[in-house]
Amino acid sequence: MAQPHVVAEPRNLTVDMFRALGDPVRLELLAHIAARGPICVCHLEEALAYRQSRVSKHLAVLRRAGLVSSRRDGSWAYYSVVPEALEIARGFLDQVEQSLHVVREADSCDEPA
Repeated sequence: MAQPHVVAEPRNLTVDMFRALGDPVRLELLAHIAARGPICVCHLEEALAYRQSRVSKHLAVLRRAGLVSSRRDGSWAYYSVVPEALEIARGFLDQVEQSLHVVREADSCDEPA
């Protein structure tokens, strides 16, 4: 059975990641960062035509979930995808898929006679 990766109670890293990925703006940001990163936030704003406040808000969610990292260079922040985080998310989905292929007896809800 698939087991979510728990970092420290009550934080569940797997849940945090999937919640972060559950927003279309964050998916767009992650895709752009993966394709062009490390990328400055100003270039993300230009590429996606969102205001700085919206981009920053969503980047903060991705960063808290561990999906992206940032580094500062003067007044600019550059974002990169964290490959290990993708492995955790992929690993959970792989475990779920493997659970589909486990041979098991059919569940029965019949009450004993």
